[in-house]
Amino acid sequence: MSKQQRLKPADDFSYGSIDINIQQMDPRTGRMSSPTPRKYNKDLSPNNGIRVRKVDLNTIDQRPKYQELLPYYLPCMSWIPHYSWEIFFGDLVAGISLASFQIPLALSYATSIAHVEPLCGLYSLAITPLIYAIFGSVPQMIVGPESAISLVVGQATEKFSAHDSEISTVTITMMITFISGVVLFFLGSVRLGFLGNILSKALLRGFISSVGLVMIINSLIIELKLNHKLADVAGHYHTPVGKIMFLFRYASEYYHKPTAILSLICFLVLISTRIAKKKLMNRYRFLIFVPEILLVVSVTILLSLKYDFKHSYGISTIGEFNADGFGSIGNPLSNENRALYSSLWNEGLAVAMLGFFESTTASKSLGSDYNLTYSSNRELIALGFMNIVGSLFGALPSFGGYGRSKVNVFSGGKTVMSGAMVGLITLLTAKLLLPMIHYTPTCVLSVITTVIGISLLEEVPSDIKFHIHCSGYSELTVFTLTFIATLSQSVELGVTVGCIYSLILIVKHSALSRIQILAKLEGSDEFVNVDDYIKNYNGRDFENITLEQFEHCYIVKIPEPLTFTNGEDLRSRLSRLERFGSTNVHPGSTSIVSQDDMEYIIFDLEGMTSMDSGSAQILLEIIRSYVHRDVRVYLTRVSLDREIRIRLKSAGILDLVETVQVNNAVTARYHMNDMIEKTPFFTCIEEALLIIERRAIDGDTNGNDLMHVRSGSVISNTLFNSNLV
Repeated sequence: MSKQQRLKPADDFSYGSIDINIQQMDPRTGRMSSPTPRKYNKDLSPNNGIRVRKVDLNTIDQRPKYQELLPYYLPCMSWIPHYSWEIFFGDLVAGISLASFQIPLALSYATSIAHVEPLCGLYSLAITPLIYAIFGSVPQMIVGPESAISLVVGQATEKFSAHDSEISTVTITMMITFISGVVLFFLGSVRLGFLGNILSKALLRGFISSVGLVMIINSLIIELKLNHKLADVAGHYHTPVGKIMFLFRYASEYYHKPTAILSLICFLVLISTRIAKKKLMNRYRFLIFVPEILLVVSVTILLSLKYDFKHSYGISTIGEFNADGFGSIGNPLSNENRALYSSLWNEGLAVAMLGFFESTTASKSLGSDYNLTYSSNRELIALGFMNIVGSLFGALPSFGGYGRSKVNVFSGGKTVMSGAMVGLITLLTAKLLLPMIHYTPTCVLSVITTVIGISLLEEVPSDIKFHIHCSGYSELTVFTLTFIATLSQSVELGVTVGCIYSLILIVKHSALSRIQILAKLEGSDEFVNVDDYIKNYNGRDFENITLEQFEHCYIVKIPEPLTFTNGEDLRSRLSRLERFGSTNVHPGSTSIVSQDDMEYIIFDLEGMTSMDSGSAQILLEIIRSYVHRDVRVYLTRVSLDREIRIRLKSAGILDLVETVQVNNAVTARYHMNDMIEKTPFFTCIEEALLIIERRAIDGDTNGNDLMHVRSGSVISNTLFNSNLV
């Protein structure tokens, strides 16, 4: 069979005799019952036994064909060949349903949160979904402007407007969107999608909750028509905490009554509608398609047009806005715009990080809910490229949102074409209905922002309760730090503080060595972690358990990949083991064990799935120090990974450890060499203990006179000398 052929199930199956010990837990006491042996005979059939398939490794094709790679790098090719009119109709209905409430939200994000032109929000919802339809890998994902991302843009806009009014808001938006797009595209190109796993859900929840509160505070200023007073008043009220102080000081005296009444009416309508939909949605699923936001905006636009809200009642409307910057494609790389990179780099980086994490969370949630494949690197490239293209039109940064994507699924959307439909409908709205947008009351868009902010706070109590119940103090800490930093200063500081704290936890976690001191359970062949039993010991739970340790011999298990980060900690914990007999004892305690008592040490490397050269050097120094003290070192259950074994040999570690003679062909092939005679790789702990036992009995000091000839049988525990226990 050719190596290029695909792996196929083997036609012949072999069956073997297997002894399985079954243990059950007593629900009253929580203890495990005595092992009950259950035997499976050699004449097993597929109906009552275990089917064993023989796999020929030469039949595995590891080189994919061009036709298989094309859908990976151009995801639209995975659904275009199978697209049908039936799927198109579902995508069209979903697109119309989404556009009905996403267009008012885009306007709200642009005017009330980002403080930019309305077309920045509309173009963000119109252009980026069309790009994502080509490069996006999650079929039901809907991209567009996000509240938290828009808030970052809004804070940058406020900062630049206060210092340099000549820079247009369209230019600021274009540069932030372009920087974030370039960062995401670069991360995807160098395959750094795994960085999305660094940011914890607690960090996101702390950031989202603080953003929700900031959105409510900012919107309340517009809903009371205090934004002009905020701009004129002396003092620093740009932070969220400062704006709260401003509201307490000036709201009761300077608020605008007609604007406040209209805002209150719209707020009550939206909140009551949301509550009613939540209660009745399980019974009447069609209620999810009721566009309450679109209805409120449409009604207020008609009333504003009929009763002239702006001149008759003094209620501010969007009015005429600057659309000059949207007539041609912008150039983020021009000499004038390049001067803004240093000033807007922090905002662009914060947008990239937050947007990637939000999109990753939504993508993983959709993938787990609907069994979809997800590639973080492909998503990074798609998000980066669509924001680069969107920046040319002055669009707000766009990312995937879980809420609107769920609505897309409920509405019947099957592919990314539903997002493309949203984009096309938004383009038609911007082209045909742009004059109607002029009459939209700004306070109504702020009310929409307030409702969204409240929705962001809904899940916070349940998350806090969950982490308190699970004693998740590190998660509560990162939540609190992110929340306080965002609320007291800015979104960028909140993200920075949360990320730094998360990185510290990750570095601490990776730098700790989790070596285990193993002992044998009396009357069994099972080896357990001694420190776990000591830590959790009490007379009631372990009254019938006896551990057997061996004199002058330590069994150390390394159950994790060994890297330069945890290698030094491994050295210090081994030193602590020699001094105290345990790794859980404080290093300042008085030594109770003499280092001369150790004669043998067995390293169980079953969980060491990888090892870099830095950790290999540390391990070499550790083993070399043991050999200089006449301590014999044994390596058991070493991974079959060729890179690990070659690295152990190249580092010179295998020249220092004990070996065992092999004369069994199957065991020799286990070491990937049919001609092997002696190997430093012991197949199990019992085998190394047997060698140590025979040396102790026969007084073999050189280790050359007696070598165990390894066979295919399992070593019985009756061979152990009781004097060693």
